Amino acid sequence: MAETYVTTAYERLQIAHLRWKKRREKWISRSREKVSFVLIPNDEKPLAQIEISVGMLGFLSGLALSLVLLSFGLLVYFSFFFDRNLSLEKKTETQLVSFLFYDLLSQDLTDSVEELESTTESLNLLAWEEIPEKEMITQDYLLKEEYRKDASELDSNLLLFQQVVTTYTQFGVRLGNLVPNFQNAIDYLSMRESIFYSMPRGRPLKPGVGVVTSTFGYRSDPFGILPVGEYHSGIDFAAGEGTPIYATGPGIIAVDTAVGGLGKSVRINHENGFFTLYGHCSLILVNPGDRVKRGDKIALVGQTGKATGAHVHYEVRIGLDAPLDPEEYINLD
Repeated sequence: MAETYVTTAYERLQIAHLRWKKRREKWISRSREKVSFVLIPNDEKPLAQIEISVGMLGFLSGLALSLVLLSFGLLVYFSFFFDRNLSLEKKTETQLVSFLFYDLLSQDLTDSVEELESTTESLNLLAWEEIPEKEMITQDYLLKEEYRKDASELDSNLLLFQQVVTTYTQFGVRLGNLVPNFQNAIDYLSMRESIFYSMPRGRPLKPGVGVVTSTFGYRSDPFGILPVGEYHSGIDFAAGEGTPIYATGPGIIAVDTAVGGLGKSVRINHENGFFTLYGHCSLILVNPGDRVKRGDKIALVGQTGKATGAHVHYEVRIGLDAPLDPEEYINLD
């Protein structure tokens, strides 16, 4: 009986490897074979020949077939199976319209911001005279634009969002830089306005009432006692006895004292160190500590103290400084 030979698993593996290696060498050898394509022109030019390996031809054919199948698959999908998200499309269109609206609105805002910048500059010049706007605050305080844009890209509607955001970011920066300049000028002008309205202004008598009989400065002695004259520290308004005297500014009534022959007098302490004196009164209508407003009736004209007739002596002073010429403050109105 003949013996049968049984191959082992290792031997079968070696045989399969040799077969696969032989086939691979055959495929490689065949793929390296050249295929020629001849191009025949319509004119009399020479023929053009293109050589390409069989392997490369197979690769290009497979790639072309894959692209055709992919295109066909996408066409079928979008034609029969694709479900459009209408709500998303509507939302996108709404957002596009909104950004277009804000883009148009930004043009009007640009003009408004430029006008506000010009007004703020004028306000600063009014408040601070020759000081330029940029010197009002330090450069460290100035805001910087964090969102940058490329102007060449803004022609596309696809970047409308970036354009709108950039524009409004610039508005925020410009307005933010205007705030300290505007606020500084307003605060300064408000302070000046407060000082102005707290200062004594106008006449102690009603308009058209009384006649100025003696002005501020050196004058001859009305009693003829001093041959060289005397220094008159205020202005005298002659009026009939009992004519009302009014406060020329808001303040507090000081303690009633007679100063330098002024007889019955009223002193009003104003803000910022100002105070006014009203002398030669026949009757005082206020008490020390009373708070009065400009235009309040405080006394009546008389001729108490050193006086040659019925009149009110009016003085304006600041602290312990020498008397000021009241005419300057009367003319403030």
